[in-house]
Amino acid sequence: MAAWTDLKIKPSELRLDPTLTCGQAFRWQSTGPSEWTCALFGHAIDLKQTPTTILFRTLGHLKTAPTDHSHVESSLRDYLQLHISLGTLCDTWTIVDPDFAKLRKAQEGVRTLRQPVVETLFAFIASSNNNIKRITMLVNKFCAHFGTPIETNKGIFYTFPEVKDIARCADIEGTLKELGFGYRAKYYAKTVALLCDSHECPEIFLLGLRDKSLEEARKELLQLSGVGPKVADCVCLMALDKPGAVPVDTHIWQVALRRYVPRIANMQDGIGAEQSRRLVPPEDKVELVRGLARQLVAGQKAPSTKAYEAAQQLIIALFGPFAGWAQGMLFSGDLDTAESSAAAAKKEPAASKRKGKVDVSPVKPAKPIKPENPTNPEIPASSIKMRLRKRKARFREEGKAE
Repeated sequence: MAAWTDLKIKPSELRLDPTLTCGQAFRWQSTGPSEWTCALFGHAIDLKQTPTTILFRTLGHLKTAPTDHSHVESSLRDYLQLHISLGTLCDTWTIVDPDFAKLRKAQEGVRTLRQPVVETLFAFIASSNNNIKRITMLVNKFCAHFGTPIETNKGIFYTFPEVKDIARCADIEGTLKELGFGYRAKYYAKTVALLCDSHECPEIFLLGLRDKSLEEARKELLQLSGVGPKVADCVCLMALDKPGAVPVDTHIWQVALRRYVPRIANMQDGIGAEQSRRLVPPEDKVELVRGLARQLVAGQKAPSTKAYEAAQQLIIALFGPFAGWAQGMLFSGDLDTAESSAAAAKKEPAASKRKGKVDVSPVKPAKPIKPENPTNPEIPASSIKMRLRKRKARFREEGKAE
């Protein structure tokens, strides 16, 4: 076990707890007071938050992994994207939205990671119609089955497998169903087959998407099974160097509707009625922002694909080239709000669902959940279900119950 090394990064630039539990990474385990551990780069990496900085050390490694300490540190800095100043970004966003100052304080140090592409892709295929706790459980069971173990004094940590390691399994779909992946299992089987059949080295192909435009990368990802617009944008943002990619789900749609639409409605030449909460989009984006806000209002009762796209474009118009990073802070803030409300109702500490050791023991397969939309499992069907219930009620009233 190596000695601790100081990354010399302030808490205002990186706080481990919210960054590693906000739904972008799913393999970091809480292994001690302010300590987090994960198998990365062929090493078991240990991170520790102190009041002034972040420390790291290696607990063990694969025989094939580079052992040079400077290489591990360089890889970790790249993974954490420490060359990007979160403070500078927040300063810029606060000019556009003064309310961001409060979010900045509450979500201090929540930054976007630059994760391995294969891991990010396969982790987010498991995210459709799912929550962070269950995604974490599934991803860690996936690694325990297909990955390589690294033994440490803190326990065993598993690497994320390469695509061809997964392809060696004779029955990927059946295996994943046994692990609890349900209907998502077939997405993995099809995606592995497509990547291996189309590319000699799937990892090189996926890494090559970092050099493509956002539109080109999204188009390639959308060819894969289980990948809809949200998953594609998550991969682009968190693994493919596309900081302007903005994944939109119900959380972000509601944030846009609640946080921005009312203030945009009161804008006069970019300045809101309340001077202290004025929303000041770039001058060339004012009319675009107004139009997107109108689309959000129109889709308020039943969030459609069009309404989600409007929310996405609104975040991009307001926050610019690093809108995806701003979205990450907005998402984490909304997640904390939801967890605090749930914790208050249950009298439990907020964010408790995002912490703790990961159980990778065998479990009874989860009952398969049919995707709400077979062609795009990310699109919610809540509004469709509501309309069906109303329709049935109307028929019953007319004596024509279905």
